Amino acid sequence: MSHATILVVEDETIVAKDIQCTLARLGYRTPATATSGEEALRKAAEIRPDLVLMDIVLKGSMDGVETARELRARYAVPVVYLTAYADDYALERAKTTEPAGYLLKPFQTAELRPTIEMALYRAQTEREAKESLRWLATTLRLVDEGVITTDCAGRITYLNAEAESLTGWEAGVAVGYPLELLLGHVGGESGCRAANIAEQAVAECRIIPIENHVVVTKHGSPCLIQGRVAPVVTQEGTVIGAVVVCRGRTAPVAERGTRATHEVDEAQPHAEPTLRIINLCAWCKRVPDPSGEWYDLHTFISERSGLQFNGGLCPECMNRCFPSTHERPRTTV
Repeated sequence: MSHATILVVEDETIVAKDIQCTLARLGYRTPATATSGEEALRKAAEIRPDLVLMDIVLKGSMDGVETARELRARYAVPVVYLTAYADDYALERAKTTEPAGYLLKPFQTAELRPTIEMALYRAQTEREAKESLRWLATTLRLVDEGVITTDCAGRITYLNAEAESLTGWEAGVAVGYPLELLLGHVGGESGCRAANIAEQAVAECRIIPIENHVVVTKHGSPCLIQGRVAPVVTQEGTVIGAVVVCRGRTAPVAERGTRATHEVDEAQPHAEPTLRIINLCAWCKRVPDPSGEWYDLHTFISERSGLQFNGGLCPECMNRCFPSTHERPRTTV
């Protein structure tokens, strides 16, 4: 990339001019130099360089490390450090800015060219990778199937918009949690949870189908899903995670008599009990409606079934409450 534009940031004017001339002889464009961090930011805005050669020690309120960090944040421009100081502290600070290279002064022309070329190549590769990720992310947002990715430990790393809609979980909340949180509530015809199928795909390194699995969304609604799980394998054969692709139809608990619920029932005739499963707090015995509001169990059942509770006591509780009573009235709940 001999026609690349390079900005030289060096507080010693004579040294800066010498580097500028050397770069010109090597075929690079060096339209400007800067002697401080503030000036470097202004020059970068004007010439939009492909690379910055940065001295770590600069005059002014910003040193080279702070300037490099700001340049990367504003313009995503790669930085190669030039310095006569190679102490551990300086190196640690410089590493935090992810530099494209590091040269100790004084350096030879033969060292400069390969360092610049490697830095430019690496920057181009990173840009192409980021552009590819943007294309992929945009595509995944538009597909009509839910896409969930996990790492090798089963922790969620990505959800697309359809997966958010399907499960009720936002990516910003779900990322980092185990897949069990989204797909592990209820099993399918085989009795195996969808999250366990993902573990199976990773363990066996093969694509596993998800057929007629019912999961419960974040809001408590059952949802029938179908899809597949595939392991993500590196070129060396190491499994680094899994991708779940699924689609489904929601069937809110409050709408069991609707056509949508009947469709779920017909799709899974042998799993009738699983379609009646709802979230139940193990401590207070309350359950949520589709909006997320929690109710005590008898209120929840009464509002949705028309059943009324008379508040009587069963024979066992009657005997506990009134142990001297010999005739226990028969009551029904």
